[in-house]
Amino acid sequence: MKHWFSRNRERKPLPERREPVLPRNERRLNLRSFRRDGGETMPTDPRDAFDAYKPPKGVCGEAPAALAMDGDDLALVGDMTGWAATASPIMRDYFEDGLAFLGYPQLAQMAQRAEFRKPCEVIAREATREWVEIRSDKQGGDEKDNEQAADRIKEIEREFERLNVRRVIRTHVLHGLLYGLGHVWIGIKGAPITTEGQSKPLVIGENGMSKGSLERLANIEPIWTTPNSYNANNPLAKNFYRPDNWWVLGTMVDSSRLLTTIPYPVSQILAPAFNFGGQSLTQLLRAYVHNYLATRNSTAKIVRNFSKLVLKTDMTGNMQTDIGPGMDVQPLLYGDVDMASVQGRAAYMQDVAEGQDTIVVDKEREDASIIATPLSGLDSLQAQAMEAMASIPGIPLVKLFGIQPQGLNASSEGEIRVFYDEISAFQEAHIRPTLQTIFEAIQIHLWGKIDEDLSFRFVPLWQMDEKQLAEIEKIKADLGAVNITAGVTSPEEERERLSTDERSIYRGVNLTGPPPEPPEPEQMPDMESLLKRGEEEED
Repeated sequence: MKHWFSRNRERKPLPERREPVLPRNERRLNLRSFRRDGGETMPTDPRDAFDAYKPPKGVCGEAPAALAMDGDDLALVGDMTGWAATASPIMRDYFEDGLAFLGYPQLAQMAQRAEFRKPCEVIAREATREWVEIRSDKQGGDEKDNEQAADRIKEIEREFERLNVRRVIRTHVLHGLLYGLGHVWIGIKGAPITTEGQSKPLVIGENGMSKGSLERLANIEPIWTTPNSYNANNPLAKNFYRPDNWWVLGTMVDSSRLLTTIPYPVSQILAPAFNFGGQSLTQLLRAYVHNYLATRNSTAKIVRNFSKLVLKTDMTGNMQTDIGPGMDVQPLLYGDVDMASVQGRAAYMQDVAEGQDTIVVDKEREDASIIATPLSGLDSLQAQAMEAMASIPGIPLVKLFGIQPQGLNASSEGEIRVFYDEISAFQEAHIRPTLQTIFEAIQIHLWGKIDEDLSFRFVPLWQMDEKQLAEIEKIKADLGAVNITAGVTSPEEERERLSTDERSIYRGVNLTGPPPEPPEPEQMPDMESLLKRGEEEED
């Protein structure tokens, strides 16, 4: 029977590594050293890319900096990582292309550059810009249910503001994009911030978390965390390669108290090397940003030196050196040409050319001409490098760089709508799981139970103006009138649709019961009444 390994349990040693026999043309691989933590430079053995992440000193407290894995035969895990590291012929590219985990210090340094940070900021900001709308299934019912639902929604909204949920989620997403891993810690009143108080599972339900116990939420950067134990021997288990608890700078925290997001996960065999996180967007952008920076620097260098002044002169005649008996040979002599004189003449011509002054040359022995490098096409090369850099996160250029499309009838509307669809999918995949847990914890904190009628949805980023909304309401009203006249629907059913339609201006209004009677048409006055009214006005 399988049993959990604890940190103080004696483990079976992993099999001894054997140096792989490489082909002759690969025996001189010069793999670059890379740093995965704040300590010493990591070895350049390709198999080290699959080793578990080594956290900085102090993250694991007094416990040894090694992961505890579930299983009786840890040699199997060692065999798998050894095979993966030695059987792949692309390990050289794995290191040289920067696919190995770069380490949090280097990722933090990369985040200082605008080219790396701006895409992450745009996605995190757009994903939380319109925020969420809290709804209740009781809305649209009788007046009492509507009032109760409205009161509960207001209470949750106040708790969202007290806990700064919007800011916490934005930072949560930003950490996931910058470092490949983001954590949100749930602080419970009365729970000590020690291993004894934080290592216990947090059950968000009526029989777990108590009413009024939610104290605060906090973002934890992944450099301060590392997993403690995980299941590594049964892929059918729920916690296979999923940490059961984490070390947070010496304090063991149960995974139920530490909400995690991984926007770009890696294969399970690489998860330990990435601190059980994933690829960061900054690391995915690395090759494209470097290509853009190289293109930008080359373009700037060409622009600064787009023209060269060429001086055609008789160096052997005009600048010949007289060397006679007893004269010292200067170190600047090259044959019978005085290089100091040539350089002085060239420096003079350069100063004159840069100042756009008059260039004076010898009419018989010198000539001056300018060689200009054509600048056409440089803007296209730099624009292509920028577009390639924006294609990885899928952000339109007008959003990322503020560049408007050029040309007749050019518009970014289609690209922006596609980008908003991507953000909507990102919200559902990477924000909803964390936000759903916080949403339920707030309900337990307020009422001691979870209201199944309450839910939330992400407000769409693409918003219509008032004119477009009015046109849609007019079309729906005409369609409803046609359906009622044709006997397809009844007035009561149409009123119910208006009160439950998410985009209706009557959403949440109590429209139960029979519709009001239509007003009677006004009677046209007869001719005698009109004549009598005219006579009264004349008098």
